[in-house]
Amino acid sequence: MKNLELILTKIENVVWGIPLIVLLMSTHIYFTIKLKVPQKYVFCGLKMLLNEDKSKENEGISSFKAMMSVLAATLGTGNIIGVASAIIIGGIGSIFWMFVSGVLAIATKYAETYIVLKYRKKNKSGKFGGTMYVLDERIGNKKAAVLFSILLVITTIGMGALIQSNAISATISSNFNIDVRIVAIFVTFLCGYVILGNEKKVADVSSVLVPIAVGMYLVTCCILLVLFRNNIINSIINIIKEAFSLKATLGGFLSSSMVLSMSSGLSKGLFTNESGMGTSPIFDVTVKEENMTKQSIISSTTVFIDTVLLCTITGIIFVSSNMYQYFQNPIELSQQIFSTIPYGRFLYIFSIIVFAIATIPCSAYYGSIGIKYLFSSKKIYILIYKTIYILFIYIGTTMQVKEVWSVSSIANALLVIPNIYMLFYLRKEIVLDKENINISKGKTKNEDRRTLYHDTTK
Repeated sequence: MKNLELILTKIENVVWGIPLIVLLMSTHIYFTIKLKVPQKYVFCGLKMLLNEDKSKENEGISSFKAMMSVLAATLGTGNIIGVASAIIIGGIGSIFWMFVSGVLAIATKYAETYIVLKYRKKNKSGKFGGTMYVLDERIGNKKAAVLFSILLVITTIGMGALIQSNAISATISSNFNIDVRIVAIFVTFLCGYVILGNEKKVADVSSVLVPIAVGMYLVTCCILLVLFRNNIINSIINIIKEAFSLKATLGGFLSSSMVLSMSSGLSKGLFTNESGMGTSPIFDVTVKEENMTKQSIISSTTVFIDTVLLCTITGIIFVSSNMYQYFQNPIELSQQIFSTIPYGRFLYIFSIIVFAIATIPCSAYYGSIGIKYLFSSKKIYILIYKTIYILFIYIGTTMQVKEVWSVSSIANALLVIPNIYMLFYLRKEIVLDKENINISKGKTKNEDRRTLYHDTTK
């Protein structure tokens, strides 16, 4: 086990080295410039949800439910345990790079959503699509499409089934005298029921769980900010200083504190917001909204909520507490900080469980679309995948958290490559034409109500 952990750590360090950092950040910056800072439309995206047309419920999933489903898949334990892991591995400077990558990643999220929406497909069962279909049918690169689909399946099992179930079992078993196997059976059956349904069942569950979990988590964070208020300013200053520290460890500049914190912040940031991975557009294509610009803006707001807001607040709280200096286990660190307020331990437990339970079915849906592409929509293979996925939910409860995080981090990094290849290949087709959308009112004009459906019903 120890050798496996060392091997996985070495592989993770290689894939999350300088080349991938440069690739990811340059993509975020490129689309920020190309799309003329789409980040400025984040709050308009939230307003669009409030003005959403409630009619035509039978034509697809609402933008609100889709957004909650995407948030369910991205929030998970990454916002709590992921932030703690980033600090422990890369130092407190990783919080700054997580924040920066989150702000810039909004542009990439818009870009990948827009291009996948443009080439989404439609058959008798409904709308579907993803990077793999664009790579194959628009670009003509089937090998890249197959690679993306395989990596997608691996990633969803790692970051969905394994990490989330691991977090639930570790949280419950460390706080209550309950056998891990009992926890595993309960979580497996609960999530399995939703997974064996369709995307509408996933969306319905997410639209209930996610708002409750986010609301309670924000209230808890506000209380903790008040508790640690005297340390907040100094903590923010120290975070920024550490982010640019060139203090060398072993290996000179390439192993400096700055590079280490940047790598840790970006990898955990990607894990939590998935921008650049091409996963969330898989759910966005199911919405009834026909306006690609509008839906892409709405989708990009998930990065703001997930990383820029929640992860940054969590990181500041963790650093302000000073407890990160005494704990090397991210779960223990997170739990100890939340326990500083009355009933905080139970709020932490609730947040972890609800975030994780909401994430597991959404990740399974992403993976099922990868299987759908690989096996030409044959339902038997999708059922086999879902069965294996449910089995891994159970297995995840007994694995070591370090191994699980490493496997998922490696898969996430590799998944970025074919997706970014698609984005740059079709970069000229990705636009944000504000003339087709009334930003001030959050309403769209009819001119942009277009999607190039590929009808597969025949």
